Amino acid sequence: MSELSNILIFGGLAGLATITGILLILFFRKWAEKNSILLISFAAGVLMASAFNNLIPESISLYKNGLLIVLVGFLIFYLIEHFFLFHPCEDEECRVHATGKIAALGLGVHSLIDGLAIGIGFEVSFKIGLIAFIGVLMHEFPEGTTTMSILLHSKIKKSTAIFYAVLVAIATPVGAIASYFVFKNINQSFLGIALAIAAGSFIYVAASELIPEIHRRFNKVNALVVLLGVVFLILINKLL
Repeated sequence: MSELSNILIFGGLAGLATITGILLILFFRKWAEKNSILLISFAAGVLMASAFNNLIPESISLYKNGLLIVLVGFLIFYLIEHFFLFHPCEDEECRVHATGKIAALGLGVHSLIDGLAIGIGFEVSFKIGLIAFIGVLMHEFPEGTTTMSILLHSKIKKSTAIFYAVLVAIATPVGAIASYFVFKNINQSFLGIALAIAAGSFIYVAASELIPEIHRRFNKVNALVVLLGVVFLILINKLL
């Protein structure tokens, strides 16, 4: 398949993963909230393994200061979350301070960058594109459940909540398609920088969003599932 075909297919599948998370909250909220921890645990392992085993080494091979840019990517996502998303506090009832619309904006930006990561990966090689897709796919489902939960919690109309949640989901394939036109045949050093930022975002999502949630719902099985996520990604590497 052509690079554009890969971007359209895999970017679309990532968006569908978010839609699936949204639908589960709409129709099976209690079940989704109870069982999503296993997927979150698996996603954390996949994201860390894809960042450290694939994206970072590839970014350094394309841009010698790639490791520093990984830190920049991490900080970019910290700032996005700090200003647009969650502000944890001790009281469980006030875990989300941001309004639904602002949270949706932040998550939409995040999804857009996830799509860019997929497109940039396929610009480098099919293997890196597929690894980036797997990493994105693994956390798009919990992102869909998170987005819908926040919007419903903010007490806006259900139809409005669905509208904003779908926009967040669409942002991923839009970002992937946009990357084809923005990064097509671009300088290799710039591709390395872009991959490093994507790696930083993967590490941030795993370390600051997924792992704290795993700790909050402590279960020894969750730790095993995190390790399974790491092993899964390493096995995928060997098969590609």
